[in-house]
Amino acid sequence: MAALQTTTDEEPRGSLQKESSSTSFVWKYFTKDEAGKNVTCKICKSVLKYNKSTSAMHTHLKRHPLTLAEECIPSRQQSIKNFTKQPAVTEKKRQQITNLLVNFIAKDIRPLAAVHGEGFREMLHFFEPGYIIPSYNTLWNTIKHQYDSLREKIVEEMRDQTVSLTTDLWTSSTMEPYITVTAHYITDTWKLTARVLCTSMMPERHTAANIADRLSEIIAEWGIQVFCTVHDNASNMNLAMELCEMFPKDLGCTGHTLQLAIKAGLVLPDVSKGIDAARRVVSHFRHSAVATCALRKRQEQLGIRPNKLQTDCAVRWNSTYVMIQRLFEQRIAVQSVLADETVTKPAIQKSLALRASQWELLEQLIPVLQPLAKATEIMCAELHVGLSFIFPVIFNMISTTLRVEASDMTAVRAFKNTVRRQLETRFKLESDDLTESIPIVACMLDPRFKHLHFIPEGKREAAHSHLNSLVQDAGEPLAADDDVNSVCEPVTGKKARLEQDFEQLFGPHFHSGRKTGHSTAAEEIREYFLAPHIPTMENPLQWWARNHENFPRLAKLCKRYLAVPATSTPSERIFSLAGNTISRQRASLHPAHVDALVFLHENHDRHVKTVNEQDCDSE
Repeated sequence: MAALQTTTDEEPRGSLQKESSSTSFVWKYFTKDEAGKNVTCKICKSVLKYNKSTSAMHTHLKRHPLTLAEECIPSRQQSIKNFTKQPAVTEKKRQQITNLLVNFIAKDIRPLAAVHGEGFREMLHFFEPGYIIPSYNTLWNTIKHQYDSLREKIVEEMRDQTVSLTTDLWTSSTMEPYITVTAHYITDTWKLTARVLCTSMMPERHTAANIADRLSEIIAEWGIQVFCTVHDNASNMNLAMELCEMFPKDLGCTGHTLQLAIKAGLVLPDVSKGIDAARRVVSHFRHSAVATCALRKRQEQLGIRPNKLQTDCAVRWNSTYVMIQRLFEQRIAVQSVLADETVTKPAIQKSLALRASQWELLEQLIPVLQPLAKATEIMCAELHVGLSFIFPVIFNMISTTLRVEASDMTAVRAFKNTVRRQLETRFKLESDDLTESIPIVACMLDPRFKHLHFIPEGKREAAHSHLNSLVQDAGEPLAADDDVNSVCEPVTGKKARLEQDFEQLFGPHFHSGRKTGHSTAAEEIREYFLAPHIPTMENPLQWWARNHENFPRLAKLCKRYLAVPATSTPSERIFSLAGNTISRQRASLHPAHVDALVFLHENHDRHVKTVNEQDCDSE
C-alpha cells in the first residue's frame, strides 16, 4: 500500500509539471523528440537538451530578432509595470505626431511607404509605444489639410500684391506631362518672396492656346494680379504670352538666352573639334576603372588636387566650361596616364591624344567662358534681385570678356565675335526699344545701377523719360490716411504760426523736419537720381525699406519691377524635386498628391497651422 500510495502521489505531481511545461509559450517555437530528451528550435533548427525545464529554451529565443523577443519573451522577474496598463497617448500628442509624420514626408520628399516600413515602426514604437501609425487615407487627408492651411496663408500674403510668374513644362519619369508655376513678389516689409503655386498635370497638347488657357485658369484660381511672366524662348511659350490677356508683360529667360548665344559659339567647327576631343578623353576616364585608379595615383604622386573629371550636359553649356576647365587643370596627370602603355593601349592613346593646338584652344577658352558661367549662376539665383543685373553684366562682358585680343587664336576670335553678335541680337542692345525694356527700368529703380553708365548718354535720357511716364501712369501714391508710417502729428496754434514766420524768413533754406511727399513725379525722380548710389554688394531692397517713404511713387514701381526674376530657373528647379517625388516608389501617385507634396516642400515654413486628425478622418 505504501508503494502504491507513493506512486499515486508522484503521478499527479509529474502530470502537473508536464502540463505546466507544455503550456509554456516556448513550445510554439520548439519540438520535442520521441525520447523526450532533446528539443529542436523551429526558427534555426538548433538542438537543445531537455531536462523538464524551459530555461534553456527561453535563453535561446533571446538570440533571435527583436520583434520575436518583444512578442514572446517575458521578463524572468515580473515588474510592477507588467501588471499595470500602459498610459495611452493623448489626443493632442497623437495629432502632433501625425503632423510631424506629414512634415517628415513633405520636407524630406519621402514616400508614404517610409512611415509604414518595419524599421521606422520599430523606432517609433520605441519612442512612443502607444502611438499607432495612421492609414494611408488618414495621412493623405492630413497632407491635404496642411496644403489647404498653407495655401490659405499664401493667398492672404499675396492679397493686394502685384506678382510676377515663372512657368515651364516638363515630363516626369512616368511620362506624365506637368506644368509648374511659381510666383515672386516683394512683401510690405521689403522681402523678396518666392512661392510655388502649382505643379499640375497637363495632358493636352502643349499648344500656345492650351498653355494660355491653363495659365489663365491658374491665375484666376489664385486671384492674383500678374505684372510679368518669365518663360523660356520656345515658340509656343512666346505665342501663349501674346494670347493670354492676363499677361500685361512677359520676358524671355535670361539663362536660356545666354545658353543659345554661347552655344552658337561652341558649335563653330574649330571650337567644336577641340571640345569633342576633350569630351572623348573625359569619357574614357569616366568609363574605365583602370584609368581612373591610375589617374588618382598620378595625382598623388604629382601633388595635384584629386579632383575627378567632369562630363558635360548638352542642355547646360556651363557644364561644358566645367568639363574643359577640370580637364585642363588635370592635364599633366591625364597625359601621364594616357602615355602609360600598361594602363592605356596604344590604339586608344592615338585616338585620345590632344594636339598642342587643342590644349591651347582650351586654355584660351577657359577665361572667356568663366565670367559667362558666373553671370549665368548669379542671374539664376532665386532670392535676390537679379533682373537689374542683366544689362550691366551683358554690356560689361561685351566690352571686356568678348573683346578680341591680338594673342587670340583664330578659333577663339571667331567664338568671341559670334557670341558678341548673338548677345547684341538676342538682347536687342542696338534697338530703340532697349530704353523701355523691363530690365532697363529695373536698373533705374535699383539704387546700384540707376545712373545707367553702361549705355550711351542719348539712351540714358530716353530711359529717364520713359521712367517719368511710368510714374505718371502709376498714379499718385497712398494718401497719408492710407499709410500708417506717413501719418504725422498736425502742427497747430502758436507753433504753426511760428513755423510760418520761419519759413518766410528762411525761404528755400527752411526745413521743418517732417517727411513730406514730393509735389510732382518729376521732382521725386530728380531727388531720387541725386541721392548717392549704393555699393553693388548691398541689397537694394534694404535701401528701399529705409527710403520708400521719401519716394512713394517710385517705390510703388519698384515692387513691380525688382520682383521679376531674371530667369525661369525657379520653375525648372521643380523638375528635379518632382523627379524625386514621382519615383518608382511613388509612380502611382495621383497628380493632386504630387502637387500637394511639392507645394508643401517648397513653401513650408513654421507658420503652417496644425491639423485636427479627427477632421481628417471624417473626410
